Order: sequence, then C-alpha cells, then structure tokens
Amino acid sequence: MNKNRLVDTIKEHLAAAILIGIVAIIYIINMFKNGPWYDELYTYYYFISRGPIYAAIHWPVPNNHVGYSVLSAFLDFFGNPYVGLRGISVICGITNLSLIYYLCSKFMNKYYAFSAMALYAGSYLPFRLSFQGRGYTLAACCLLVSACAIYKISLGDCRLRFNVIFAAALTLGLYTVPSSIYWVIPVCISGGLFLLLKKRYRDLFRLIASGIAAAIATFFLYLLIWLAIGANLLSKNSESAYYGLSQVKIILKAPFSAVGTGIDYMLASPYIQSIDRLECIKKLPEYFISLLGNFYANTGVLLLVLTVLVLVLNVVIAVRSCKNGGNAFLSLFACCGLLVVPVMLIIQSVHPYLRVLSFYAIFLFVGLLNAMSETSTWLNKRSVSCGLGVLTFIMSIAVCLSNSLGGYYNGPLAERENDINKALSQMEDVSQIDTIFYTDDFQKYVLKFYYDVNPQEVYVMEDANFVITGPEFWDNTNASPEWPILYGYSDGFTNYVNSGMTKIAGSESYSVYKKTTEP
Repeated sequence: MNKNRLVDTIKEHLAAAILIGIVAIIYIINMFKNGPWYDELYTYYYFISRGPIYAAIHWPVPNNHVGYSVLSAFLDFFGNPYVGLRGISVICGITNLSLIYYLCSKFMNKYYAFSAMALYAGSYLPFRLSFQGRGYTLAACCLLVSACAIYKISLGDCRLRFNVIFAAALTLGLYTVPSSIYWVIPVCISGGLFLLLKKRYRDLFRLIASGIAAAIATFFLYLLIWLAIGANLLSKNSESAYYGLSQVKIILKAPFSAVGTGIDYMLASPYIQSIDRLECIKKLPEYFISLLGNFYANTGVLLLVLTVLVLVLNVVIAVRSCKNGGNAFLSLFACCGLLVVPVMLIIQSVHPYLRVLSFYAIFLFVGLLNAMSETSTWLNKRSVSCGLGVLTFIMSIAVCLSNSLGGYYNGPLAERENDINKALSQMEDVSQIDTIFYTDDFQKYVLKFYYDVNPQEVYVMEDANFVITGPEFWDNTNASPEWPILYGYSDGFTNYVNSGMTKIAGSESYSVYKKTTEP
C-alpha cells in the first residue's frame, strides 16, 4: 500500500520534478560559465573569502548582504570560488521553485500549482538572481519558508517548531538584506489577519511572539556589526577619546559609544535613497511598470493591469473563503504582498533598485494562479476547470523553457570583468604578480576571484612590477576619470609603460605589462 502511494505521488508530481531539474541544471551551468560582475566580485573579495566571522562583523558599504556572505563563507571552505560565491543562491533558487509548488499545491490542483512555479522560474529578474552571488534569492527563500510555516499554523498545526521556523526565516531574511522588511511585514500581516479572522487568538499571540523574537534576534545580529563598525571608527578618529585603542578595548570600555557610532554610520549611508513623496506617488505606476517589465520583457503595462485584477480577485476570494469557512491564507498572502509593498514605498518615499523587489514576483504569480483556480471552481464545471488548468500548464511550460533556455536570460552578467580575466588568462603564471599599480577598480577583485592572487597594491607606477591597462589608460580625452577608472590620462603614465615595461598578455580591451628588467 505504501509502495503504491509512493508511486502515485511520483506520478502526480513528476512534471514539476522534471522542470525543477531542468532549471536547476541551467542555474548550475550559469553559476560556473557566466562570469561574476562587480558587486559579486566585491562581495567575494571583502567578505566571503575572509571567512564567516569576518563577514558577520564587517559592513563597510550599504549593499553588503551580511547573512548571505556568512553562509557563503562556509561554502567557500570547499575551495571553489564559484561555489563559495554563488552556491547559496543556486541552492535557494532551486528550493524556491519547490516551495512555490508545494505551497500552491495545497490550495489548487497540480496544473495550476505547476504553472505558478513555471511562471516564476521563467521570469527574468528572479532567474538572473538565482545564480548571482547576492542575497536576494536567499531572502526570497526566507519569504517562502515563512509563508509555508504560517500555512502549517493555519491548518491548526501549532507545534512550536513552525513558530521557530517562522521566526528563523524572518531573522535570516532581514540579516541578509535589510530591505526584506518589504516582504516581512506583508507576510506577518497575512498570517496575523488570517488567525484574527478565525478568532484563533492563542495562535495569533504565538505568531506575534515569534515575530518579536525575530526582531530581537535580528537586532542582536546587527548589534555585532554596529559594535565592530563603531569601535573601528572610534579607534581611527584622531578627535575621539578612544583614538589608537584596540577595537576590543573600545567595545569593553565604551560599548554604547561604539554602538551609537556604528548606527550613525549605517544610517548615514542608506542603500535606498528617499525621494520627494509627491514625486514618489506620481511615478509609482511607472516604477511598477519597470519592475514588472523586468519579470517579462515588454509586458510592464499589461502586468500592472493584471496585478490590480489579481489583487481584487484575491480580496473577493478571501472574503468568500472566510464566509464559507475555507482556508483563505493563500489569498490573504497574495493580497497583502501585492498591496502592502506599494503602500510601504509611499510611506518611506522610496523607489528601491528593481532587484530589491524581485520577490514581488512570488506574490504576483501565486496570486494569479490562485485567482484562476478559484475562478474556474466557481464555474462549477469540471471540464472547464480541468481544460483551463491544462492549457495554463502547457503555456507556462512553453514560456518557462523558451525564456530560461534563451540567450537573453543566459547572457553575460559582466563585460569589463570578463575582459580583465581574458587578459590575465594569457599569462603563464598569474601568481608571479607581486606588486601592481591598478588603473581601475575591477582588477584586484578579478585577480582574487579567478586566481586567488592578492598582490601588494602600490600607488606610484614606478614602484610596481606589473600594470594592467584598460582602454581609458590610452585615451587622451580621459582627463577626468569616472568610476571605475582610477586615474585620468597622463603622458607620464603612457610614456613610462611604453619605455619601461613589456606587454606580456592581453585581450581586446586590457593589456598586462611587466617591468622591463635591465640587463
């Protein structure tokens, strides 16, 4: 009997397993074949490669995804930089597909559940982030884990472990990307609202307690960062009473000063910049058209209209489910996600980078298929419902595979970084680079990631045994360099390279020069 049930289960979900397997292979191929871009290389150089402890207490720039860097640093112990940098994202990308299918299959038939997963897998922004060394895919995984935990609680399964999982998911999400607050609040509202409508006040209290526990845990994790940042700044500030002291002594003697300094530093360099509130409201439709257009190209306006329709339908579904005694959690989940996020943007007067809201695709596609499933059920015609489900199933497969196998989705993430690597790959032994004069801000990160070489950086060209030059180095119009270029054009630079150095390797854009040894 158990064997027959297992066979039936495999048959039931075989299509989903095959699609997840295909997409997983594409992720893995891209993980190794698609060269990392600047933000990834920066993250690897400054955090992942230096170990989990270092990654956990350093925050020099606002786009450091601390939780991601800490977990990735453990994978980096395996010795492969691609696995260290991108392994967590790939694992979470695959997991996300499984969790979407799992969650949706509890509320709709397998065809609709599969379609929700396939549409998410075939959307551009989540696809590209699923093999990048950034924390957004991990944060989306935390979103889905927290939603699945609330789903279990909604069934009346109030074992402590689901509250613990819920709290842990919120904590890791916020620790990875502070902007996870944009999905944390909608998820908490949807779970709390469901339990409130069901008058399950004890479970509601436990859910709130779990949320508070997550907030406290997140606070203490960031407290370590604030202490480390603050102590470091105080020890280097000549006007500080703690100038010259070790960071440990400062933390022990003046922890509150260290924390306050760390918080001020973090708040002074926000990752998401505020804009005028009226401008924020006026341009909000345009912003969401751009966001949704990064899910599926050239469909921003259509998807915005669809988002509004999905929101309205899920509100109606939620109301009907509550009246009929059904489980309205998935509808509330979609409603809260689709509605609360833009409200939060208006309250904060911000338009974040589009990748920050890549998780919005989860709310959209889960809500869309939930609305289609419930609508077909209202028709009360099994043939219509089944036919619509199969049609959606077939179309979602076509969309997902055509996109995920296409050149646009698998195109290079990096250009300049790849050119630098191509030039270095022409050298017989990259490890011979001992002292180097960097001409742009990409070169040292490429050396570390691809070759595990971290030569001494010098700031006077004549002191360097090696120089890597890019196209701007020889361009006499490059008088005022712009990032990532570090120096403007100089006759002295070019003359020294031409007369005192020998080209030993190069690509179309970059050349590697070695100081000429006098006979």
